[in-house]
Amino acid sequence: TQMRYKTLHKFPFLWALCLLLLAAAPARAKDFTVVIDAGHGGHDAGAVGSIAKEKNINLNIALKLGRLIEKQLDDVRVIYTRKSDVFIPLNRRAQIANDAHADLFISIHTNSVAKKSRSPQGVETYSLGLARSEDNLEVAKRENSVILMEEDYKTRYAGFNPNSSESYIIFEFMQDKFMEQSVHMATLVQEQMSSYCGRNNKGVKQAGFLVLRETSMPSVLIEVGFISHRQEERYLNSEKGTSNLAQGIFRAFRQYKKEHDQRKRHAGGDDPKD
Repeated sequence: TQMRYKTLHKFPFLWALCLLLLAAAPARAKDFTVVIDAGHGGHDAGAVGSIAKEKNINLNIALKLGRLIEKQLDDVRVIYTRKSDVFIPLNRRAQIANDAHADLFISIHTNSVAKKSRSPQGVETYSLGLARSEDNLEVAKRENSVILMEEDYKTRYAGFNPNSSESYIIFEFMQDKFMEQSVHMATLVQEQMSSYCGRNNKGVKQAGFLVLRETSMPSVLIEVGFISHRQEERYLNSEKGTSNLAQGIFRAFRQYKKEHDQRKRHAGGDDPKD
């Protein structure tokens, strides 16, 4: 080995060739792509509490979730719709996921209600569908209203009015071929939020979110808590709280990915997404 080392130093081009070959050595393939979407951003603050803004909570959790995945699951490619405080249109967020041929889309949001004195608390995770309750519809309206900040939104979203209940009827007739996988991921998230994070489990729900409608892969939207609830807002604004929530979502994702790999092996290597 020592002789080989001296020989390499006598012939610098051989040393350079070795370094090139090492650099070109294939890393472990990234066979699963997840897109993490931190809701709102830039001039769109989202829901605003007494000490925090939704856009910052969402981004904090999204970045922590991404780092956990990158550190512990080296065969997963992580893509963020935003990594800083910038405004990204809803359809652009979905386009990022579609262009990457993502296997899963996770959108992170923070909930709020107008009557802060009687605000609920807890986590709820949504898949795409028709809102069966007035509360679910109000959540979708609030999250979709961001398109009003976009230029030419009427053309971009085919005349969709986020504040009109009639606009949401279209979601009843939509056929989401990823519904089963989306609901399963949502269920895994809720289980971890309850068992691991110790948060109030408000259940798996459906509603007409535009950002989910535009994606062509299993997708969920997580409302990580209520910024309108004073105690929960402090939790959401804390390092411990955001780290705990990111860990809970990560644990759900890890289980989803494990089951995805098992299905893929059972199917003989075919991607069940196709």
